[in-house]
Amino acid sequence: MRLLVSLVTASCAATALGAQTNAERMANDRYTRSHDYDLVHQRIELSNFDWDSTSFDGNVATTLVARRAGLDSVILDAGAKLVVKSATLRTARHGDTLVVFLPRPAGVGDTVRFTITYHGVVENGHGLTYINSEGRPHRPRQIWSQGEDDNNHYWFPTYDFPNDKMTWDVVATVPRGLTAVSNGRLVSDVVARDGSRTFAWRQDKPSATYLVSLIVAPLVKVHDTWRTIPVDYYVYREDSALARPLFHVTPDMIDVYSRLTGVAYPWAKYAQTTVADFFGGMENVSATTLVDWLPGLRDYQDRPWYQWILIPHELSHQWFGDYVTTENWANMWLNEGFAEFMPGEYWREKLGTHPAQDYLLDEYNQFMQIDDERRMPLAALGSNNIYPKGALVLQMLKQYLGDRPFWASVHRYLVDHALDNATTDDLRQAVLDATGQNLDWFWDQWMYQAGYPDFTVTTKYDSTAATLTLVVQQTQQDSSKADSTGLRYTTPAAFRMPVTVRVATGAGGGGGAGDVVARAELSRRQDTIVVRDVKRAPTMVIFDDGNAILKRLTFDQPTAWLVVQLDRDPDLWNRHWVIAQLGQRPNDPLAAGALAKAATSSDYFLTRVAAVQALAQFPAVAALPPLQAALKDTSAQVRAAVVEALGTVGGAQAATLARQAWTNDSSAAVRAAAVVAIAQTDSAGRRPFLLQALLTPSYRDEIQNSAYRAIARSGDTTMVDSVNAHAGDHHFAPHVLAALASRGSTRALDLLAKLLNDDRTFVRGWALEAFQFTLRHELAQPALQAASAGLKFADTKKAVDELLQEWAKAGGK
Repeated sequence: MRLLVSLVTASCAATALGAQTNAERMANDRYTRSHDYDLVHQRIELSNFDWDSTSFDGNVATTLVARRAGLDSVILDAGAKLVVKSATLRTARHGDTLVVFLPRPAGVGDTVRFTITYHGVVENGHGLTYINSEGRPHRPRQIWSQGEDDNNHYWFPTYDFPNDKMTWDVVATVPRGLTAVSNGRLVSDVVARDGSRTFAWRQDKPSATYLVSLIVAPLVKVHDTWRTIPVDYYVYREDSALARPLFHVTPDMIDVYSRLTGVAYPWAKYAQTTVADFFGGMENVSATTLVDWLPGLRDYQDRPWYQWILIPHELSHQWFGDYVTTENWANMWLNEGFAEFMPGEYWREKLGTHPAQDYLLDEYNQFMQIDDERRMPLAALGSNNIYPKGALVLQMLKQYLGDRPFWASVHRYLVDHALDNATTDDLRQAVLDATGQNLDWFWDQWMYQAGYPDFTVTTKYDSTAATLTLVVQQTQQDSSKADSTGLRYTTPAAFRMPVTVRVATGAGGGGGAGDVVARAELSRRQDTIVVRDVKRAPTMVIFDDGNAILKRLTFDQPTAWLVVQLDRDPDLWNRHWVIAQLGQRPNDPLAAGALAKAATSSDYFLTRVAAVQALAQFPAVAALPPLQAALKDTSAQVRAAVVEALGTVGGAQAATLARQAWTNDSSAAVRAAAVVAIAQTDSAGRRPFLLQALLTPSYRDEIQNSAYRAIARSGDTTMVDSVNAHAGDHHFAPHVLAALASRGSTRALDLLAKLLNDDRTFVRGWALEAFQFTLRHELAQPALQAASAGLKFADTKKAVDELLQEWAKAGGK
């Protein structure tokens, strides 16, 4: 059944939406940078890297084409610490801008060439990051670049904005024992008499300058291929045995992405290089940089984020971001939204619908958390939600259009803007060209405006008329305020979307054959949907069957309806919504029974996880039997959730089960959960156990970090010295000292202050972070003021003084 909407109302709404869309488009267009030349090619030569002074020598030969008549000078972005030693043309410096004066004005289309030789120094972490080992394991001396958004001009003069593309060569001479990895294909690798090596890499298809990359490190190459294209994994020698089990999925991912988009992988090679202290991953064209957190063979049972999300995310950027690049940073969601969306599509292709929904459910949870902090549109400068919201909006678009039209639209977008730039409206145009559908309204509410629909649904069944009436209210509020520039983002009063309602009556068995399905169009603050031919009282009502709308849903239902839906609904988001409703009914035996059944026998592990988590809020008599049964689950994620729930349920039996999990389980995630659970359930015996956990290694220090969290939560100041003993080994240790200091431990505060004078820069950095983020300012200020006079490292003293000034301006808050 379909609810018809007044054509007059729809027409007026479309006019208003169109006006809003045009305004937002123009607002985003203003963020595109003007320049009067087309950068064609740069040859970037680097040598004499010095780790102590974070310096190097450089030579950049630039070729460009004039785009206006009478071009008499070229303005390049170049960090102020790049000191020009010589140039083939006259130059002048203005801060981070370098002006190159031409000998005579160039005409439109004229080619201009010049070379600049310079000595470069970087503020470490700006453009280039120099890493010394400082005696830390798994952290060899290395250098890596990071260009996005506009950091590459700190190490070579260029045009540092995404709306121009060029080809380039990177030629790097590095000390003995080190390898240089960059974009494109390796042209030459020459070893000098002193053992130094010169690597020449050539990126022969144009891409954006922020994607120029360089890594210098002691690396070995593990080789793979896709078709005839090299697919290489560069890792430390000690990690070489771990590389193939982690990265071997890459050629298959390339194949799936090529097939889905209809655009074959477009670059000469694909390299993935691991480095230390990286924030995650960066999609440098044909040469992705990744953090060096390679999981061991036992860690795959915990489904490491690295393979599940990081590898497919960065790979998808080779199409979305590198092949077609956002024209300006206000449209950055085109890069990141697609890159966040595509891993879910890969797992859908390889593992089926539930893993894809699993992936999107995580995106939904991230989206809601970010949106609660600040609500912004996708297409906006500095938008805070471009990753998860981008993925979820693209998923909605795919469900609205259907698979084939959606992928035809994506293909059109990539082909029309191949090796070029695009804006948000270019994607809308690609959909129109591929499908004939003008989705101005969709773009307005999901890309150019903020928020999402907040539905409140009520129902009424009329047995005489055999109808079920749903009243659907959109209750979202536009509460945003103008930012510092005066720009204010709006939330639509009413989102327009089609919706499907499924009603079960118990007829036709349990497979849905007797269900009544109705479809309607939502477009107002309050819509009414009448589902006809409901001949028996409903036993289940699903609003938005298939979860086609990004939303928050309030829909109060009888427990019996929820139980049926949990048993029957194949969609994971819907299941998790049902579990959340049942979890709010801890005194309802029917709810407890449904959750117990789901926790022990649901067909997908994530549903079992959610049911286990909900049972943690139920009385022990109802929760413990299914939790104990679920502790034997084959999924490590379920077992970890069970152990965490045991800590909440509490009691002697829960403590015993948690200790058994610590002793017997092979999963680091389960054992990490056991650390917290034991600390919660056995306050008398937790101290020796936490000391043992602090010495237990695991992937990404998961077990140790759980011990630190447990100590911080417990406030056990008797463990100050034990925590301090690990202050040079673990990032969390100084933060725990700060947490204990905030509970009144003066010794913890004194030890934390002493870390500011540690000879190791990373330890000093951890201590500063702990003061800034963990300790209450009224406690931290006296300690920092006292420590400031005796600090022996200038960088630390400067940072401490800046922190004190910042707090003073904020009134000590």
